[in-house]
Amino acid sequence: MKKIYLFLATFVLLNYSFATTHEITVANYQFSPASVNVNVGDTIKWTWVEGGHTTTSVTIPAGAASWSSPMNSTNQTFLYKITVAGTYSYNCIPHAPDMAGTITASIVLPVVIKDFGIFSAKNNSAQISWSTATEINSDHFEIMRSSNGVKFDQIATVPAKGNSSALVDYSYTDNNLPSSSKFIYYYLSVVDKDGTKALSDIKMFRNENGTAKLIASLSPNPINRPGHLMLQFNSEKVNTMHVQLFDASGKLVKQADMAAVAGLNNGHFHIGDVAPGTYTIVFMLDTIKESYKVVVQ
Repeated sequence: MKKIYLFLATFVLLNYSFATTHEITVANYQFSPASVNVNVGDTIKWTWVEGGHTTTSVTIPAGAASWSSPMNSTNQTFLYKITVAGTYSYNCIPHAPDMAGTITASIVLPVVIKDFGIFSAKNNSAQISWSTATEINSDHFEIMRSSNGVKFDQIATVPAKGNSSALVDYSYTDNNLPSSSKFIYYYLSVVDKDGTKALSDIKMFRNENGTAKLIASLSPNPINRPGHLMLQFNSEKVNTMHVQLFDASGKLVKQADMAAVAGLNNGHFHIGDVAPGTYTIVFMLDTIKESYKVVVQ
């Protein structure tokens, strides 16, 4: 029986373990997506959009190669092949620690996940559905959820079939969506009988009943001089947000454009060495316009 399982595992790995290239954009003082799940053998491709940045490894698994590459108008792409399972953290040297990312690499398990998706369900819930085409020695699935696409928590465990060569359907309904989050992120952790884990891609879900505000957070406030304002903002699609800073008399002091991707975005607005006082900062994205008071010390 073990020989049969070994043959099946080899067959699955040969037929389904195709290396994938995962793309990460570099713009607006953020790596997007900031967290990715990959398999050993996959390639990470960083693509520059704007600004002067780097992608530089900080902590990597033993045996993996470190990297550091400028990301600018001259160096618009950088490729890195994943050869070792584990967690890779990296950042942009000029903008660390705020501009950072994480890569979580798994070995390929003989479980073929198909049609992983999240759909709106009744009573402000999300239905997570997936299927497996093949399972060998699988134990269970862990459903992981995040409000920012970076920090994930386990919210449920679903038993696996174990061994199967037929299509098996699974689902779980998340009835406790965080009301403060417009976008929610999920992935599946496939756990083998021996405890080995493999991770699915991260999927984003639009929470229709979540807070519809453009700006999710602003910090710090008050702001020290010279300094910058860190923010998180929501966008329904790839877009550009316009930011303006006005002094107490209504004079425009600074302005900037911030590139946005669909979902929750991170951004920095450089306040610089403006005079101390109370300012109004205005954010505009499509038809949405929001204003906030900030204090510069």
